[in-house]
Amino acid sequence: MANYLIGDIQGCNLTLGKLLELVDFSPSKDTIYLLGDLINRGPDNVGVLRRLLSLGSSAKSILGNHDIHFLSVEKGLKNPKNGDTIQDILDAKDRKELTLWLRSQPLALLAHRYLMVHAGVHPLWDTAKTMALAREAESVIGGPDYEEFLKNMYGNEPDAWSENLKGMDRIRFIVNVLTRMRFCSPTGTLNFTAKSSLSAGPVGFSPWFEIENRKTKDQLIGFGHWSTAGGTQKNNVVCLDTGCVWGRGLSAYRLAEEGLEQPSEHPTQRQGQWFTQETLEPPVAFLE
Repeated sequence: MANYLIGDIQGCNLTLGKLLELVDFSPSKDTIYLLGDLINRGPDNVGVLRRLLSLGSSAKSILGNHDIHFLSVEKGLKNPKNGDTIQDILDAKDRKELTLWLRSQPLALLAHRYLMVHAGVHPLWDTAKTMALAREAESVIGGPDYEEFLKNMYGNEPDAWSENLKGMDRIRFIVNVLTRMRFCSPTGTLNFTAKSSLSAGPVGFSPWFEIENRKTKDQLIGFGHWSTAGGTQKNNVVCLDTGCVWGRGLSAYRLAEEGLEQPSEHPTQRQGQWFTQETLEPPVAFLE
């Protein structure tokens, strides 16, 4: 029985299949946790979604910014952007089923001692607060205010957390933290424009997981979203976005069994906890 975190697939279904072969994945025994950005930019988004649906409870996913962007396009509230590759889902005979499945996915998961998010965790939020706020936003995405949320989800404001935030400002901030954040100031102000490497952020801002005294500093966290940070494993966090859609690879990270430092009694134990499948899809030719 093994549990794996897997980074941003972004429609690279063939590579995902090969990665599952590499780790000898068994749906009857093992579980994969997909850290968001399941679709877009890659060639086979429909294939990814259908694969995950077919795996049932052995595949657990969270939403990323590309997944939420698709929901907005699917509803006709946003035009596709340059580089989007989601037309295959829009044309699919099971489009409705796939869309409803995406809407039902969470923004955060807590399992096997790991807090799992797509992008990051605000430094003022502890684990319980993060999960509570994620559920708050999920209820809107999956509820009757779904279309209103999609109409108002775009924007970088507010850029700081307050318990007094209400309405769509509050939901937008929660979703932006969980699906878009990278750099953060020591006081908790977010910067959504910088997408550079860890060491090349704006003056006064640091990667969110390097903020001193963040409330989740003792919490194990798995995230994706940041391809130039892929493979980072420090400060109790591990970044699984290793840039598959950019021509690099798709990675899985095997979680240690409860109470053990290393996995045991598994055919891939000798390879360690990291597994990376070189991408089988051609890299995209546009900027992230």
